Amino acid sequence: MDKSRINDMVDRKIIQSFQEGFSIGSIQSDLKVRIRNFTNTIGKDSSVNYMQLYDTKFEDIPNIRHRYGITYIKQCQKRLQDLDWIIEKKSKFSNMTYSKVFKLIQFREKLESTAKIYPFK
Repeated sequence: MDKSRINDMVDRKIIQSFQEGFSIGSIQSDLKVRIRNFTNTIGKDSSVNYMQLYDTKFEDIPNIRHRYGITYIKQCQKRLQDLDWIIEKKSKFSNMTYSKVFKLIQFREKLESTAKIYPFK
């Protein structure tokens, strides 16, 4: 499974939670539980160092389960920061739902990645 599909799984779960009426706090709690579960799973393997794996590039992690887990953890942590940002800036987006603001964040990321591929001249 490639990195973008793993990231999309986390994002879909967040959007689904918004659609089901969950608060940002409960979504953040769910993400923290997922991070803890993946961290514990990776930590059970005595042959690897979690921090070393965390700092390793996606392509350079040989074990597929570890690669998946580390990528999932990183995306959850990134989304926790994004959800904190939404809470912090909620007054600027008073006419929009949290779900729409989250989708704007996703859109911004897609634009940024596209600009790296096709830089503006």
